[in-house]
Amino acid sequence: MRKSFPLCRSGCYLSLRWLINKIIGTDRVPKNGSVILAPNHSSVVDGVLLTALLNISRLSPCHTIVQKESFKEDFFGYLLRSCKCIPVDRQCKQSIIDMFRLALTYLELGDRVMVFPEGHLNNGETLRLARPGAALLALESGAPVLPVGIKGTRDIFPVGGKFNPFARAQIYYGKLIDTSGLSLKYHNSGKDERKIIIDDLSLRIMKQISELSGIQMHRRMR
Repeated sequence: MRKSFPLCRSGCYLSLRWLINKIIGTDRVPKNGSVILAPNHSSVVDGVLLTALLNISRLSPCHTIVQKESFKEDFFGYLLRSCKCIPVDRQCKQSIIDMFRLALTYLELGDRVMVFPEGHLNNGETLRLARPGAALLALESGAPVLPVGIKGTRDIFPVGGKFNPFARAQIYYGKLIDTSGLSLKYHNSGKDERKIIIDDLSLRIMKQISELSGIQMHRRMR
């Protein structure tokens, strides 16, 4: 059984919880077992806000994949390190490999891993094309995927703007996507068929994210 977080750390998480004024579909978040959370990415606060929420509500780590530079921030960096988020340097092949292996290890242990399928911030109006990371992690591990829609975070911390403590975010959890059968098919397939499976799963994930977040799909995925 996991230990709860120290009081000082829990206080930091609670200090972020007040930035969220609506949460829909909490019952869809599995209480036990591995799961891959896949949210849209519209603001730099998306990851730390959702990570904090999950740690408060479940008292066990959600290991979010975050770009390495974010760990240098004082407050956000502390929170990311405290719940063992996974750093990655997207320009370094070895860093990507290490990130993937660590994420799979956490999933094998029954933990949750959060990855943004878009990879980078979208413009708030259109989702970016999905990168294969979320689908690939699911297919390699057999863990289910939970799409998540996040609204309002661009108002809290707009791109190139300043933090607005009066804005609020809304979190919408989608329908869990079971990948156990797809994972078996993936592992028994050749290179070309694997790519099709990854692309199809990525499309399913992004469709839910679009519906939940209210942000339209990229034109190449419609």
